Amino acid sequence: MNDSSTFDAQYTEYLSLIREMDIDQKADILGIQKRNQVYLFEFFNRQILFDGDDFKDMSGEAVPQAIKTVLCKYLILCPDSLCETSNRLVTFREFSNAGPLFSNFTANTGKIIETTFSGRIENLTARCQKLGGTLMEKNAYDMTVRFRALHRVPVILNFNDTEDSMPAKAGFLYHDNADQYLDLVGLTLTCTYLTGLLIRG
Repeated sequence: MNDSSTFDAQYTEYLSLIREMDIDQKADILGIQKRNQVYLFEFFNRQILFDGDDFKDMSGEAVPQAIKTVLCKYLILCPDSLCETSNRLVTFREFSNAGPLFSNFTANTGKIIETTFSGRIENLTARCQKLGGTLMEKNAYDMTVRFRALHRVPVILNFNDTEDSMPAKAGFLYHDNADQYLDLVGLTLTCTYLTGLLIRG
């Protein structure tokens, strides 16, 4: 994770780039709604407004600087048209050049969920639903939940609870085109942020 001063510097730089953009041309591609002169982002069941100068949560809660940088990158990296996807789900490690970030990603997400919710799958399920997660067919997992980090960036959490001598196991998946809408740091931040929400309750 970057420190707050790094996020502050990035945010200032990103805002200067965004002010030169025509957000209206990007809104449909990114699934952003325009309301009068502000833009509405849906981020993990939070409604966040952008007025060209700053991001503000409609409920009045503070928006972490790290999340503001993620929303900026979502705008800056917007492709010219919708990116093709095979709907194949991939791990973070499968994205190009993700290797150096993978260890920190795992430590800040899956391992924390495994430790926190081992033997407490009902509690994890309730917290996921509270955050707007959609329970999916379990397949090979005890629980699979789909979240919408951003309109074009869904995130899937798989969880197997501890059983006999087997420890709990948790992992996140993305659609194979997620790195076309966010860079790798942005993708790690989405799941780190979600993990923080889950363990806080």
